[in-house]
Amino acid sequence: MRAGNWIALFGFVASGMGPTTALALGDDCEFRADRNAGVDAAGVVKIVINAGAGDLNVRGNSDARRIDARGVACAAKQALLDQVQVSVRREGNVVYVETKLPQDGEGWSWGRNEYAYIDLGVTLPSNIATEALDSSGDATFEDLKSLSLQDSSGDLKLARIAGDVDVNDSSGDLEIEKAGSVRVNDSSGDVDIDDVRTNVVVANDSSGDIEIAKVDGSVTIEQDSSGGIRVEDVRGSVTVNNDSSGDIYAGRVKGDFIVKNDSSGSIEHTSIGGKISVPRED
Repeated sequence: MRAGNWIALFGFVASGMGPTTALALGDDCEFRADRNAGVDAAGVVKIVINAGAGDLNVRGNSDARRIDARGVACAAKQALLDQVQVSVRREGNVVYVETKLPQDGEGWSWGRNEYAYIDLGVTLPSNIATEALDSSGDATFEDLKSLSLQDSSGDLKLARIAGDVDVNDSSGDLEIEKAGSVRVNDSSGDVDIDDVRTNVVVANDSSGDIEIAKVDGSVTIEQDSSGGIRVEDVRGSVTVNNDSSGDIYAGRVKGDFIVKNDSSGSIEHTSIGGKISVPRED
């Protein structure tokens, strides 16, 4: 959740063709208003979401026929609230969902006790590819065809993504459950990946633990700076190219287990079906 002494809780319930939202905002939300927009989804092949401050919930539904964005805006002043908007527009076969906040403008500076955000829920057909840019706040993505995500801060939860998942995350914990394939760049926060049908690649992880389990393909960790690595139940191979610090464990791997470079921390393994290659201890 967002920092500070105000907390927003976003409830998301599917009803008929569109969502119903419920929001319980903290006492510091002086001004609030509903913000809704949507378009017909016929012929749409991709949705692009650009969300500012606030929690974000994106959910696919196989029965949906529209793309709907519904949320509650919150601000310290009416003038700020008026600037908090959500828009949904279509350009060809692509739909763009965007939030607008007062802090988005050039030269904006906050005064004392000022805030503005929008907690947003987006529903769409589950056969549409999704791209998202989320600046701050927790985010959840569920039941989607594929997902390409750029996130600045806040915890992320991704579940039941049928195809590729590509995440660039600056801070906050990341959980991925049930995906076609996964590629992750992560700066800070723990990474937990579970139940992937093909391959998992962690291109870079600066800090935080990595836990990966139940992968039908192979797991490759290209660069890990700090934090432990634990990988279990992999049908393919597990490869760690570079690890600076933290323990490494691999268990129940049908293929190879290879650690190419490791600066510090223990390396342990059990039930490896293929070859084992790890740096020798001095």
